[in-house]
Amino acid sequence: MKFPRNAKIFRGQLDVAPFAGIFFLLCLMLIFSTLLVYSPGVQIELPDLGNKDVPGIQPPVIPIAIDVHGKIFFESQHVPETEFENRLKEAVQKFESPPTLVIQGDEATQLSVISRISHIASKSGVTRTLLATKTKPFSFQTK
Repeated sequence: MKFPRNAKIFRGQLDVAPFAGIFFLLCLMLIFSTLLVYSPGVQIELPDLGNKDVPGIQPPVIPIAIDVHGKIFFESQHVPETEFENRLKEAVQKFESPPTLVIQGDEATQLSVISRISHIASKSGVTRTLLATKTKPFSFQTK
């Protein structure tokens, strides 16, 4: 059976208005979807050292975060200071060599909180405790 061919090549002008409308609707959806999505976590502003070079660290590493109010975040969970010591001891026992504790403390965190955390870490078997800071952006050098 033969079907009649009635398809013709479009030779008229393309109207841009519908395409522009769809484009702007997609832009609006993209903007609102990023604004309405909850991003989990706690806001921490690390202290800035300017353009100083900061040495790296060797694994194993145990990172913790401390916010402005002195709350401790260990393994992405808020942990009270009384429970922190037990959980840190468990984490240290998982490694063969003594790990380094990296404290990502907000720049407004009191020094007394950081010193208590360092003392707890030394009792738990951590040999090095470092305070994380903002580093200068990495620059690519081509020759």
